[in-house]
Amino acid sequence: MPVTLLITVFVMVGLVVFGISLGVCVHSSPLLKRGVRTSAVCVNVGQVAAGSMLLLEYTPPGGPARQYTVGPFVFPPVQVGGRLNVIYDPKRPQEVSLPERLPQSTRGLVIGMAVSGAVLAACTLRIVLAVRG
Repeated sequence: MPVTLLITVFVMVGLVVFGISLGVCVHSSPLLKRGVRTSAVCVNVGQVAAGSMLLLEYTPPGGPARQYTVGPFVFPPVQVGGRLNVIYDPKRPQEVSLPERLPQSTRGLVIGMAVSGAVLAACTLRIVLAVRG
């Protein structure tokens, strides 16, 4: 395998890992730090190709009711009228997740971002050195 193709593969993998880690970290970090647990009621169950989607409704204290779509589920955990626990960010109540879909901490995500960033930096350095010499 030529070196340029190998570097390209490393760059692509590094960008994907960095992007996914960053996205999950940005979404999860506020919920892990200041998230509030509450109960949400299932108001609708819809079908998509991959399974069932649930429309959940919860009401933050002093705020209007909010809705959150979650899924797909092969076997939905509740039906219409059933309740599920959710975690929402009191500063941004539209940011919500099921507790089991959050990482235990963001440490692994930060490590993933650091490793993929180092791979990207090494590949960039290799490319710059190849262009100069």
